[in-house]
Amino acid sequence: MVKKVLIGLVVTALIALIALPLLAQQEEINPAPVSRSGVKVIYDEGQAEATIKSLTFQGIDFVYLKETVKLFRLDLEWDAITKKVTLTSGPDQVIFFVGSSQIMVNDRIKKITQSSRFSNGAILLPIDFLSEILDGILKARIDWDPKTRILKVSGGRLNVRGVRHSSYLDSTRIVIDLLRPLSYKARKKLPDQVIIDVYGGECNPGELSLEINDDRVKNMQAFQLPNATQIVVRLIQDLPYKDFTLKNPNRIVLDINPPTKAHYKITTIVIDPGHGGKDPGAIGRGGTREKDVVLTIAKELKRLLSERLGIRVVLTRTGDYFVPLRERTARANNERADLFISIHANAALGRARGGGFETYFHSLALTEEAKAVARRENAVIRLEKGSRRAMSQAEFILWDMAHNTYLNESSELAILAQEGLDKKLKIRNRKVDQAHFYVLSGADMPSILVEVAFISNPREENMLRNPDFQKRVAEGLYNAIALYKRNFERSMGLVISE
Repeated sequence: MVKKVLIGLVVTALIALIALPLLAQQEEINPAPVSRSGVKVIYDEGQAEATIKSLTFQGIDFVYLKETVKLFRLDLEWDAITKKVTLTSGPDQVIFFVGSSQIMVNDRIKKITQSSRFSNGAILLPIDFLSEILDGILKARIDWDPKTRILKVSGGRLNVRGVRHSSYLDSTRIVIDLLRPLSYKARKKLPDQVIIDVYGGECNPGELSLEINDDRVKNMQAFQLPNATQIVVRLIQDLPYKDFTLKNPNRIVLDINPPTKAHYKITTIVIDPGHGGKDPGAIGRGGTREKDVVLTIAKELKRLLSERLGIRVVLTRTGDYFVPLRERTARANNERADLFISIHANAALGRARGGGFETYFHSLALTEEAKAVARRENAVIRLEKGSRRAMSQAEFILWDMAHNTYLNESSELAILAQEGLDKKLKIRNRKVDQAHFYVLSGADMPSILVEVAFISNPREENMLRNPDFQKRVAEGLYNAIALYKRNFERSMGLVISE
Protein backbone atom coordinates (compact mmCIF):
# COMPACT_ATOMS: atom_id res chain seq x y z
CA MET A 1 0.00 0.00 0.00
CA VAL A 2 2.91 2.33 0.80
CA LYS A 3 4.30 1.59 -2.64
CA LYS A 4 1.05 2.67 -4.29
CA VAL A 5 1.07 5.92 -2.34
CA LEU A 6 4.66 6.65 -3.32
CA ILE A 7 3.97 5.89 -6.98
CA GLY A 8 1.09 8.37 -6.79
CA LEU A 9 3.48 10.94 -5.27
CA VAL A 10 5.89 10.79 -8.19
CA VAL A 11 3.05 10.95 -10.75
CA THR A 12 1.76 14.07 -9.05
CA ALA A 13 5.11 15.78 -8.86
CA LEU A 14 5.83 15.33 -12.52
CA ILE A 15 2.36 16.27 -13.73
CA ALA A 16 2.43 19.43 -11.61
CA LEU A 17 5.95 20.30 -12.66
CA ILE A 18 5.60 20.05 -16.41
CA ALA A 19 1.87 20.81 -16.56
CA LEU A 20 1.40 17.80 -18.78
CA PRO A 21 -2.15 17.26 -20.04
CA LEU A 22 -3.44 13.77 -20.51
CA LEU A 23 -2.41 12.55 -23.91
CA ALA A 24 -5.07 11.47 -26.34
CA GLN A 25 -6.11 7.86 -26.08
CA GLN A 26 -5.56 7.30 -29.79
CA GLU A 27 -2.19 7.64 -31.47
CA GLU A 28 -1.52 10.67 -33.60
CA ILE A 29 -1.38 10.23 -37.32
CA ASN A 30 2.29 10.38 -38.28
CA PRO A 31 4.32 9.51 -41.36
CA ALA A 32 4.95 5.79 -41.62
CA PRO A 33 8.17 4.64 -39.94
CA VAL A 34 11.01 3.18 -41.95
CA SER A 35 12.41 -0.13 -40.76
CA ARG A 36 16.18 -0.14 -40.34
CA SER A 37 18.72 -2.77 -39.52
CA GLY A 38 18.86 -3.42 -35.80
CA VAL A 39 21.04 -1.50 -33.38
CA LYS A 40 24.00 -3.52 -32.16
CA VAL A 41 24.69 -3.13 -28.46
CA ILE A 42 28.20 -3.87 -27.18
CA TYR A 43 28.28 -4.13 -23.40
CA ASP A 44 31.41 -3.57 -21.30
CA GLU A 45 34.03 -3.77 -24.06
CA GLY A 46 32.59 -6.87 -25.69
CA GLN A 47 31.73 -8.86 -22.58
CA ALA A 48 28.19 -9.05 -23.91
CA GLU A 49 26.53 -8.23 -27.22
CA ALA A 50 22.94 -8.00 -28.41
CA THR A 51 20.89 -6.58 -31.25
CA ILE A 52 17.63 -4.70 -30.78
CA LYS A 53 15.15 -3.71 -33.48
CA SER A 54 14.92 -0.10 -34.61
CA LEU A 55 12.63 2.18 -36.62
CA THR A 56 13.28 5.56 -38.18
CA PHE A 57 10.82 8.46 -38.11
CA GLN A 58 11.76 11.49 -40.18
CA GLY A 59 15.44 10.65 -39.93
CA ILE A 60 15.44 9.93 -36.17
CA ASP A 61 16.39 6.44 -34.98
CA PHE A 62 14.16 4.79 -32.35
CA VAL A 63 14.33 1.50 -30.44
CA TYR A 64 11.57 -0.39 -28.62
CA LEU A 65 11.09 0.30 -24.92
CA LYS A 66 10.29 -3.32 -24.05
CA GLU A 67 13.43 -4.61 -25.75
CA THR A 68 15.51 -1.99 -23.93
CA VAL A 69 13.97 -2.94 -20.57
CA LYS A 70 14.66 -6.63 -21.17
CA LEU A 71 18.22 -6.08 -22.39
CA PHE A 72 19.26 -3.93 -19.45
CA ARG A 73 17.13 -5.76 -16.85
CA LEU A 74 15.14 -2.74 -15.77
CA ASP A 75 11.88 -2.72 -13.81
CA LEU A 76 9.04 -1.13 -15.78
CA GLU A 77 5.87 0.55 -14.50
CA TRP A 78 3.29 1.74 -17.06
CA ASP A 79 0.26 3.96 -16.46
CA ALA A 80 -2.06 3.77 -19.47
CA ILE A 81 -4.18 6.72 -18.31
CA THR A 82 -1.43 9.33 -17.99
CA LYS A 83 0.97 7.60 -20.41
CA LYS A 84 3.61 7.61 -17.69
CA VAL A 85 6.64 5.30 -17.82
CA THR A 86 8.71 4.56 -14.72
CA LEU A 87 12.00 2.69 -15.14
CA THR A 88 13.83 1.52 -12.03
CA SER A 89 17.13 -0.16 -11.31
CA GLY A 90 17.91 -0.51 -7.62
CA PRO A 91 17.68 2.90 -5.93
CA ASP A 92 17.73 4.80 -9.25
CA GLN A 93 14.68 5.83 -11.24
CA VAL A 94 13.75 7.55 -14.50
CA ILE A 95 10.23 8.84 -15.13
CA PHE A 96 8.78 10.29 -18.31
CA PHE A 97 5.52 10.68 -20.21
CA VAL A 98 5.25 9.37 -23.75
CA GLY A 99 5.37 12.38 -26.04
CA SER A 100 6.85 14.73 -23.42
CA SER A 101 10.21 16.43 -23.92
CA GLN A 102 10.95 16.42 -20.18
CA ILE A 103 12.10 13.54 -18.00
CA MET A 104 13.04 13.11 -14.37
CA VAL A 105 16.30 11.29 -13.66
CA ASN A 106 16.23 10.65 -9.91
CA ASP A 107 15.95 14.18 -8.49
CA ARG A 108 16.97 16.02 -11.66
CA ILE A 109 14.61 17.27 -14.33
CA LYS A 110 15.99 17.33 -17.86
CA LYS A 111 14.75 18.43 -21.26
CA ILE A 112 15.51 16.25 -24.24
CA THR A 113 15.59 17.06 -27.94
CA GLN A 114 13.55 14.08 -29.11
CA SER A 115 10.71 12.60 -27.07
CA SER A 116 9.42 9.04 -26.90
CA ARG A 117 6.45 8.06 -29.07
CA PHE A 118 3.96 5.35 -29.98
CA SER A 119 3.96 3.12 -33.05
CA ASN A 120 1.36 0.39 -33.48
CA GLY A 121 0.77 0.25 -29.75
CA ALA A 122 4.48 -0.01 -28.87
CA ILE A 123 6.51 2.67 -27.10
CA LEU A 124 9.63 3.78 -28.94
CA LEU A 125 12.64 5.58 -27.50
CA PRO A 126 14.96 7.78 -29.58
CA ILE A 127 18.54 6.53 -29.47
CA ASP A 128 19.71 9.83 -28.00
CA PHE A 129 17.19 9.36 -25.18
CA LEU A 130 18.91 6.14 -24.13
CA SER A 131 21.93 8.03 -22.85
CA GLU A 132 19.71 9.95 -20.42
CA ILE A 133 17.97 6.77 -19.24
CA LEU A 134 20.95 4.45 -18.97
CA ASP A 135 23.28 7.02 -17.49
CA GLY A 136 20.63 7.86 -14.92
CA ILE A 137 19.71 4.40 -13.70
CA LEU A 138 22.59 2.16 -14.77
CA LYS A 139 25.38 4.67 -14.08
CA ALA A 140 26.67 3.69 -17.51
CA ARG A 141 28.55 5.53 -20.22
CA ILE A 142 26.77 5.48 -23.57
CA ASP A 143 28.46 5.97 -26.98
CA TRP A 144 26.27 5.90 -30.12
CA ASP A 145 27.80 5.74 -33.62
CA PRO A 146 25.04 6.38 -36.21
CA LYS A 147 27.27 5.28 -39.09
CA THR A 148 28.06 1.82 -37.76
CA ARG A 149 24.78 1.71 -35.78
CA ILE A 150 26.66 0.48 -32.73
CA LEU A 151 25.69 1.46 -29.19
CA LYS A 152 28.56 0.99 -26.74
CA VAL A 153 27.63 0.68 -23.06
CA SER A 154 30.34 0.66 -20.42
CA GLY A 155 30.14 0.53 -16.65
CA GLY A 156 26.46 -0.36 -16.62
CA ARG A 157 26.81 -3.29 -14.26
CA LEU A 158 27.66 -1.19 -11.24
CA ASN A 159 25.86 -2.50 -8.16
CA VAL A 160 27.39 -0.12 -5.59
CA ARG A 161 25.62 2.99 -6.84
CA GLY A 162 26.49 5.92 -4.63
CA VAL A 163 27.26 7.28 -1.19
CA ARG A 164 25.80 10.15 0.81
CA HIS A 165 26.20 11.47 4.31
CA SER A 166 24.39 13.51 6.95
CA SER A 167 26.15 15.33 9.77
CA TYR A 168 24.25 15.72 13.02
CA LEU A 169 25.13 17.37 16.32
CA ASP A 170 26.87 14.31 17.77
CA SER A 171 27.08 11.76 14.96
CA THR A 172 27.66 11.29 11.23
CA ARG A 173 25.64 8.89 9.09
CA ILE A 174 27.06 7.48 5.85
CA VAL A 175 24.74 5.61 3.48
CA ILE A 176 25.98 3.33 0.68
CA ASP A 177 23.32 2.69 -1.98
CA LEU A 178 23.22 -0.78 -3.54
CA LEU A 179 21.52 -2.13 -6.65
CA ARG A 180 20.67 -5.33 -4.78
CA PRO A 181 21.50 -6.88 -1.39
CA LEU A 182 25.23 -7.60 -1.06
CA SER A 183 27.15 -9.10 1.84
CA TYR A 184 29.72 -6.86 3.48
CA LYS A 185 32.07 -6.54 6.43
CA ALA A 186 32.93 -3.38 8.38
CA ARG A 187 36.08 -3.28 10.48
CA LYS A 188 38.71 -0.97 11.92
CA LYS A 189 42.23 -1.48 10.56
CA LEU A 190 43.56 1.64 12.29
CA PRO A 191 41.95 3.56 15.17
CA ASP A 192 40.98 6.40 12.85
CA GLN A 193 39.77 4.32 9.89
CA VAL A 194 36.66 2.26 9.23
CA ILE A 195 36.94 -0.07 6.23
CA ILE A 196 33.87 -1.54 4.53
CA ASP A 197 34.34 -4.41 2.07
CA VAL A 198 31.25 -4.96 -0.11
CA TYR A 199 31.67 -8.45 -1.54
CA GLY A 200 30.81 -8.77 -5.21
CA GLY A 201 30.52 -5.01 -5.40
CA GLU A 202 31.31 -3.13 -8.59
CA CYS A 203 31.61 0.65 -8.50
CA ASN A 204 32.96 3.80 -10.06
CA PRO A 205 35.50 4.79 -7.36
CA GLY A 206 35.45 8.46 -8.30
CA GLU A 207 31.71 8.74 -7.69
CA LEU A 208 32.00 7.08 -4.26
CA SER A 209 34.76 9.29 -2.86
CA LEU A 210 33.69 12.24 -0.71
CA GLU A 211 35.23 15.02 1.34
CA ILE A 212 33.15 15.40 4.51
CA ASN A 213 35.27 17.33 7.03
CA ASP A 214 32.79 17.59 9.87
CA ASP A 215 33.79 17.11 13.52
CA ARG A 216 34.11 13.33 13.13
CA VAL A 217 34.88 12.30 9.53
CA LYS A 218 37.59 13.65 7.23
CA ASN A 219 36.68 11.87 4.03
CA MET A 220 35.84 8.58 2.40
CA GLN A 221 37.53 6.93 -0.54
CA ALA A 222 36.44 3.98 -2.66
CA PHE A 223 38.58 1.32 -4.35
CA GLN A 224 37.56 -1.35 -6.85
CA LEU A 225 39.18 -4.65 -5.83
CA PRO A 226 39.03 -7.82 -7.97
CA ASN A 227 36.07 -9.27 -6.03
CA ALA A 228 34.80 -6.41 -3.91
CA THR A 229 34.28 -2.70 -3.53
CA GLN A 230 36.25 -1.29 -0.61
CA ILE A 231 35.29 1.97 1.06
CA VAL A 232 37.70 3.56 3.51
CA VAL A 233 36.24 6.10 5.95
CA ARG A 234 38.92 8.28 7.54
CA LEU A 235 38.05 9.74 10.94
CA ILE A 236 39.26 12.81 12.78
CA GLN A 237 40.03 10.62 15.79
CA ASP A 238 39.26 7.18 17.18
CA LEU A 239 35.46 7.01 17.38
CA PRO A 240 32.98 4.14 17.76
CA TYR A 241 30.74 3.09 14.87
CA LYS A 242 27.65 1.02 14.16
CA ASP A 243 26.74 -0.60 10.83
CA PHE A 244 23.53 -2.20 9.55
CA THR A 245 21.51 -2.66 6.35
CA LEU A 246 18.16 -1.31 5.20
CA LYS A 247 15.87 -2.32 2.34
CA ASN A 248 13.64 -0.61 -0.22
CA PRO A 249 16.03 0.58 -1.50
CA ASN A 250 18.92 -1.63 -0.45
CA ARG A 251 21.66 0.23 1.42
CA ILE A 252 24.40 -0.12 4.00
CA VAL A 253 24.31 2.40 6.83
CA LEU A 254 27.37 3.39 8.86
CA ASP A 255 26.92 5.60 11.93
CA ILE A 256 30.12 7.22 13.21
CA ASN A 257 29.93 7.97 16.94
CA PRO A 258 26.44 6.46 16.82
CA PRO A 259 23.66 7.70 19.04
CA THR A 260 23.02 5.73 22.20
CA LYS A 261 20.71 2.79 21.83
CA ALA A 262 17.86 4.98 23.02
CA HIS A 263 18.20 7.12 19.89
CA TYR A 264 17.30 4.13 17.76
CA LYS A 265 13.98 4.28 19.57
CA ILE A 266 11.16 6.78 19.22
CA THR A 267 11.49 8.84 22.37
CA THR A 268 10.12 12.32 21.49
CA ILE A 269 6.97 13.29 19.60
CA VAL A 270 5.82 16.81 18.79
CA ILE A 271 2.05 17.27 18.40
CA ASP A 272 0.83 20.38 16.63
CA PRO A 273 -2.74 21.59 17.40
CA GLY A 274 -3.53 23.60 14.27
CA HIS A 275 -4.31 27.34 14.28
CA GLY A 276 -4.73 29.28 17.54
CA GLY A 277 -5.03 32.88 18.77
CA LYS A 278 -5.92 35.29 15.97
CA ASP A 279 -6.28 32.31 13.63
CA PRO A 280 -9.45 30.41 14.64
CA GLY A 281 -9.21 27.95 11.76
CA ALA A 282 -12.50 26.77 10.29
CA ILE A 283 -15.71 27.67 12.15
CA GLY A 284 -18.78 25.45 12.06
CA ARG A 285 -22.35 26.68 11.61
CA GLY A 286 -22.90 26.16 15.31
CA GLY A 287 -19.92 28.37 16.17
CA THR A 288 -17.44 25.56 16.93
CA ARG A 289 -13.89 26.73 16.30
CA GLU A 290 -11.30 24.41 14.84
CA LYS A 291 -8.52 25.79 17.07
CA ASP A 292 -10.40 24.78 20.25
CA VAL A 293 -11.30 21.26 19.18
CA VAL A 294 -7.85 20.26 17.93
CA LEU A 295 -6.16 21.58 21.08
CA THR A 296 -8.37 19.33 23.23
CA ILE A 297 -7.58 16.32 21.02
CA ALA A 298 -3.86 17.10 21.09
CA LYS A 299 -3.80 17.28 24.89
CA GLU A 300 -5.61 13.95 25.16
CA LEU A 301 -3.20 12.35 22.68
CA LYS A 302 -0.28 13.69 24.69
CA ARG A 303 -1.72 12.13 27.85
CA LEU A 304 -2.12 8.73 26.20
CA LEU A 305 1.39 8.71 24.74
CA SER A 306 3.00 9.88 27.97
CA GLU A 307 1.15 7.48 30.25
CA ARG A 308 1.08 4.36 28.08
CA LEU A 309 4.38 4.59 26.20
CA GLY A 310 6.34 6.69 28.66
CA ILE A 311 7.75 8.90 25.93
CA ARG A 312 8.33 12.63 25.85
CA VAL A 313 5.56 14.60 24.11
CA VAL A 314 5.75 18.31 23.26
CA LEU A 315 2.84 20.47 22.06
CA THR A 316 3.57 23.36 19.69
CA ARG A 317 0.97 25.34 21.65
CA THR A 318 -0.69 24.60 24.97
CA GLY A 319 -3.23 27.42 24.90
CA ASP A 320 -5.15 29.78 22.64
CA TYR A 321 -2.33 31.77 21.07
CA PHE A 322 -0.91 32.18 17.58
CA VAL A 323 2.15 30.22 16.42
CA PRO A 324 3.52 30.84 12.89
CA LEU A 325 3.63 27.77 10.65
CA ARG A 326 7.40 27.75 10.29
CA GLU A 327 7.90 27.92 14.05
CA ARG A 328 5.85 24.76 14.52
CA THR A 329 8.17 22.67 12.36
CA ALA A 330 11.20 24.48 13.78
CA ARG A 331 10.04 23.51 17.27
CA ALA A 332 9.93 19.86 16.22
CA ASN A 333 13.42 20.10 14.74
CA ASN A 334 14.81 21.88 17.79
CA GLU A 335 13.29 19.28 20.11
CA ARG A 336 14.93 16.59 17.94
CA ALA A 337 11.53 14.96 17.62
CA ASP A 338 11.19 11.51 16.12
CA LEU A 339 7.65 12.18 14.82
CA PHE A 340 5.58 15.31 14.05
CA ILE A 341 1.75 15.13 14.03
CA SER A 342 -0.31 18.19 13.02
CA ILE A 343 -4.03 17.93 13.96
CA HIS A 344 -6.81 19.82 12.13
CA ALA A 345 -10.52 19.76 11.34
CA ASN A 346 -11.63 20.00 7.72
CA ALA A 347 -14.15 22.32 6.07
CA ALA A 348 -15.89 22.28 2.71
CA LEU A 349 -16.15 25.41 0.59
CA GLY A 350 -19.38 27.28 0.01
CA ARG A 351 -22.57 25.48 0.94
CA ALA A 352 -21.03 22.04 0.66
CA ARG A 353 -20.84 20.07 3.89
CA GLY A 354 -18.23 17.43 3.20
CA GLY A 355 -17.64 14.59 5.62
CA GLY A 356 -15.11 12.14 6.98
CA PHE A 357 -11.50 12.03 8.08
CA GLU A 358 -8.27 11.89 6.10
CA THR A 359 -4.53 11.91 6.66
CA TYR A 360 -1.94 13.72 4.56
CA PHE A 361 1.78 13.49 4.11
CA HIS A 362 3.85 16.29 2.59
CA SER A 363 4.13 16.35 -1.20
CA LEU A 364 2.54 17.90 -4.26
CA ALA A 365 -1.23 17.49 -4.28
CA LEU A 366 -2.60 14.56 -6.26
CA THR A 367 -6.17 15.87 -6.58
CA GLU A 368 -7.98 19.20 -6.78
CA GLU A 369 -9.61 18.34 -3.47
CA ALA A 370 -6.22 17.91 -1.81
CA LYS A 371 -5.07 21.22 -3.28
CA ALA A 372 -8.11 22.92 -1.76
CA VAL A 373 -7.34 21.50 1.69
CA ALA A 374 -3.73 22.66 1.43
CA ARG A 375 -4.78 26.14 0.31
CA ARG A 376 -7.05 26.48 3.32
CA GLU A 377 -4.46 25.27 5.82
CA ASN A 378 -1.70 27.35 4.20
CA ALA A 379 -3.82 30.52 4.13
CA VAL A 380 -2.78 31.34 7.69
CA ILE A 381 0.59 32.44 6.33
CA ARG A 382 -1.09 35.73 5.41
CA LEU A 383 -1.35 36.45 9.14
CA GLU A 384 2.38 36.09 9.62
CA LYS A 385 4.76 39.01 9.43
CA GLY A 386 7.02 38.92 6.40
CA SER A 387 5.13 36.00 4.88
CA ARG A 388 6.91 34.51 1.91
CA ARG A 389 5.51 33.89 -1.52
CA ALA A 390 4.40 30.37 -2.31
CA MET A 391 6.93 28.13 -4.03
CA SER A 392 6.31 27.45 -7.68
CA GLN A 393 5.57 23.85 -8.54
CA ALA A 394 9.01 23.47 -10.11
CA GLU A 395 10.78 25.01 -7.11
CA PHE A 396 8.88 22.82 -4.69
CA ILE A 397 9.45 19.48 -6.40
CA LEU A 398 13.17 20.14 -6.71
CA TRP A 399 13.40 21.32 -3.11
CA ASP A 400 11.24 18.52 -1.77
CA MET A 401 13.02 15.66 -3.52
CA ALA A 402 16.35 17.01 -2.28
CA HIS A 403 15.28 17.52 1.33
CA ASN A 404 12.43 15.18 2.20
CA THR A 405 14.46 12.33 3.66
CA TYR A 406 11.47 10.82 5.44
CA LEU A 407 9.02 10.47 2.57
CA ASN A 408 8.65 6.69 2.89
CA GLU A 409 8.30 6.87 6.66
CA SER A 410 5.76 9.72 6.49
CA SER A 411 3.55 7.85 4.04
CA GLU A 412 3.74 4.72 6.23
CA LEU A 413 2.77 6.73 9.32
CA ALA A 414 -0.11 8.33 7.38
CA ILE A 415 -1.46 4.92 6.40
CA LEU A 416 -1.30 3.66 9.99
CA ALA A 417 -3.01 6.84 11.26
CA GLN A 418 -5.82 6.43 8.77
CA GLU A 419 -6.27 2.78 9.71
CA GLY A 420 -6.21 3.64 13.42
CA LEU A 421 -8.90 6.30 13.02
CA ASP A 422 -11.00 4.00 10.85
CA LYS A 423 -11.30 1.55 13.75
CA LYS A 424 -12.48 4.28 16.14
CA LEU A 425 -14.63 6.68 14.10
CA LYS A 426 -17.99 5.90 12.49
CA ILE A 427 -17.69 8.45 9.72
CA ARG A 428 -16.41 8.28 6.15
CA ASN A 429 -12.83 7.14 5.59
CA ARG A 430 -11.49 9.53 2.94
CA LYS A 431 -8.17 7.62 2.70
CA VAL A 432 -4.57 8.86 2.70
CA ASP A 433 -3.71 11.79 0.43
CA GLN A 434 -0.83 14.14 -0.18
CA ALA A 435 -0.44 17.90 -0.51
CA HIS A 436 2.04 20.72 0.01
CA PHE A 437 1.53 21.97 3.57
CA TYR A 438 3.77 24.76 4.87
CA VAL A 439 3.43 23.39 8.40
CA LEU A 440 5.10 20.12 7.34
CA SER A 441 7.68 21.76 5.11
CA GLY A 442 11.23 21.27 6.37
CA ALA A 443 10.39 18.73 9.07
CA ASP A 444 13.48 16.63 9.79
CA MET A 445 11.45 13.61 10.85
CA PRO A 446 8.43 11.61 9.62
CA SER A 447 5.46 14.00 9.68
CA ILE A 448 1.74 13.93 8.87
CA LEU A 449 -1.29 16.22 8.96
CA VAL A 450 -4.61 14.75 10.10
CA GLU A 451 -8.05 16.21 9.26
CA VAL A 452 -10.19 14.48 11.88
CA ALA A 453 -13.68 15.45 10.61
CA PHE A 454 -15.57 18.19 8.73
CA ILE A 455 -16.50 21.08 11.00
CA SER A 456 -18.62 22.44 8.13
CA ASN A 457 -20.87 19.36 8.41
CA PRO A 458 -23.45 19.99 11.19
CA ARG A 459 -23.49 16.32 12.23
CA GLU A 460 -19.71 16.11 12.41
CA GLU A 461 -19.50 19.51 14.08
CA ASN A 462 -21.61 18.09 16.91
CA MET A 463 -19.27 15.09 17.05
CA LEU A 464 -16.22 17.34 17.27
CA ARG A 465 -17.71 19.06 20.33
CA ASN A 466 -18.37 15.69 21.98
CA PRO A 467 -15.65 14.66 24.50
CA ASP A 468 -16.21 10.99 23.65
CA PHE A 469 -15.50 11.61 19.95
CA GLN A 470 -12.43 13.65 20.81
CA LYS A 471 -11.11 10.79 22.93
CA ARG A 472 -11.77 8.27 20.15
CA VAL A 473 -9.75 10.41 17.72
CA ALA A 474 -6.89 10.51 20.23
CA GLU A 475 -7.15 6.73 20.78
CA GLY A 476 -7.01 6.05 17.04
CA LEU A 477 -3.93 8.22 16.61
CA TYR A 478 -2.31 6.72 19.70
CA ASN A 479 -2.76 3.18 18.36
CA ALA A 480 -1.21 4.19 15.03
CA ILE A 481 1.80 5.82 16.68
CA ALA A 482 2.33 2.86 19.02
CA LEU A 483 2.30 0.45 16.06
CA TYR A 484 4.65 2.66 14.04
CA LYS A 485 7.02 2.87 17.01
CA ARG A 486 7.06 -0.90 17.43
CA ASN A 487 7.66 -1.51 13.71
CA PHE A 488 10.42 1.09 13.56
CA GLU A 489 12.29 -0.22 16.57
CA ARG A 490 12.09 -3.77 15.29
CA SER A 491 13.59 -2.59 11.97
CA MET A 492 16.49 -1.10 13.95
CA GLY A 493 17.20 -4.50 15.49
CA LEU A 494 15.91 -3.70 18.97
CA VAL A 495 14.20 -6.34 21.08
CA ILE A 496 10.57 -5.38 21.52
CA SER A 497 8.67 -6.60 24.55
CA GLU A 498 5.10 -7.61 23.69
